[in-house]
Amino acid sequence: MKVAIDLHIHTLLSPCAGVEMIPINIVMKVLELGIDMIAITDHNAVGNISSVVNFAKKYAPELKVLPGMEITSREEVHILGILPTLESAKELELIIHKHLSDVPDKNYSTEQLIVDEDANFVRYEEHFLLGSTDFSVEEISNLVHSFGGIVIPAHIDRESFGLIYTLGFFPPNLKVDAVEVSKFATEEKLEIVRASIPYRVPIIFSSDAHFLNDFSKPRTFLDLEEKSFEALKKALRDYKFLRV
Repeated sequence: MKVAIDLHIHTLLSPCAGVEMIPINIVMKVLELGIDMIAITDHNAVGNISSVVNFAKKYAPELKVLPGMEITSREEVHILGILPTLESAKELELIIHKHLSDVPDKNYSTEQLIVDEDANFVRYEEHFLLGSTDFSVEEISNLVHSFGGIVIPAHIDRESFGLIYTLGFFPPNLKVDAVEVSKFATEEKLEIVRASIPYRVPIIFSSDAHFLNDFSKPRTFLDLEEKSFEALKKALRDYKFLRV
């Protein structure tokens, strides 16, 4: 089965995302673009995943929504963790929130909105989601893998928060399931990425959508047995990519 994926999408829970990033807008936009499988990956939090999942189940059952999180390491590297279940994502969030940096003087919680599937306000997230954890990139990888999750360094081609440019190298002992490059990645940047990784690993494109205008037509297609987390994990492991 040919499946178009976008594994890096924010909701209005992320304080750097637009207020328009509510379940109905996200689902309708990805369907319009022909995307079949997405992951909701807010910064260091999972509070809006169930709302997007529930909306999609009701109005767009053909769309698969996976739970995830964009976790910030102590080195200021962004790592995507895609989880097998919402329950495991919530358990991971409890750990991440215990290891987040302190809230600054500014009240960021008013910009961190949790809503229901119909975009009704539920509550503010009080943890400072733009802060970093005290986990290293290796510790984040091990933690996500301990939940059976998929580890993907985010926008690895970028200088800001990208693993290679932030650390200056790709740690040889870092275990990942794929690496993500931004939708703007040039062939030159892709060559730098390929040359920097010490072992063979899939490279995927994602939108990293914080606003509706950030979405783009899918550039990564996988050959999946079904639209499921396990099928995705297997495809990444087996490199079941479709070239289009």
